[in-house]
Amino acid sequence: MLQGRYTPFVRFRLPDGRTAQVAAGGLIGRASTAELRIESPEVSEAHAFISMRGRHLQILSLRRWIILDGERKSSIVLAPGQRIRLSQNVTLDVEAVELPDRVMVLYGDGQELCTLSESVYSIVTASSGPSQTPSYKLHPEYLPGAEAYIWGTSDGFTLRVGDREPVELAAGTSWELRGHHFATQARPLGDGALSTRSIGQNDPPLTIVARYDTVYVRMPGRPECVIAGLLARIVSELATINRLVSWEAVAREIWGDESDRGIMRQNWDRNLRRLRAQLREAGIRPDLVRPDGKGNVELYLLPQDTVVDES
Repeated sequence: MLQGRYTPFVRFRLPDGRTAQVAAGGLIGRASTAELRIESPEVSEAHAFISMRGRHLQILSLRRWIILDGERKSSIVLAPGQRIRLSQNVTLDVEAVELPDRVMVLYGDGQELCTLSESVYSIVTASSGPSQTPSYKLHPEYLPGAEAYIWGTSDGFTLRVGDREPVELAAGTSWELRGHHFATQARPLGDGALSTRSIGQNDPPLTIVARYDTVYVRMPGRPECVIAGLLARIVSELATINRLVSWEAVAREIWGDESDRGIMRQNWDRNLRRLRAQLREAGIRPDLVRPDGKGNVELYLLPQDTVVDES
């Protein structure tokens, strides 16, 4: 059994003396869904975001700057004692930063696949080659019909294989899937950063040119994929933000005049499905625009990918 914390968090003290704890993935702003909701006209609905990057917990600005020691920044590595200014009259004092003491590493057939984060992972098998030998692929997203799923929880990770009941994923857990052996191992945080970038490193490089109402995705050996209208705006917003962000923060930039959050979510889900389907039809990996299964989304770039933001 893997012991130790998995969910990093920061504890802030607000100007009125209250304290608030925000976990990695938490949104800060006026939105009703924000983990730290601040009722002030000086704060935007989706103002900032807490994210675990490597070995550090950071606060990331979304559409406005955040200020530390009089300097405007787009991201700040959090540390106790900081006073972070969201606006002229709204400050957050950092009282504590708690990091996970261990990470969970996933192996497939003896090879390290990735360090698990709070995302959703799907394992899909397929037959390939003249002998129809089963192979598998790990996708860092939810795919309907996958043979196995792993997802993060506030306390750790959960595994579901086929129609079996979900089980808590612990260090040393192992399972078989169509002849392939999977296992997990605990690793102290100091031995490796939280990362999922090992997935898909052999994929061809992508060049994404974002012009707000039009986006061009180029990949060697394939025709240029042209994305237009609302779908292009989603990609352009994600390219501008350039980090994991709540779906609502992006949707409000596109459908800001829609007061009904339920309708806005329907619009978002419908257009995200259309966008990912267009990428798939063009032979581009659909996880270029990747939801994490917890209400957040990002433009998921591999080391060989390039973004040209002309929006």
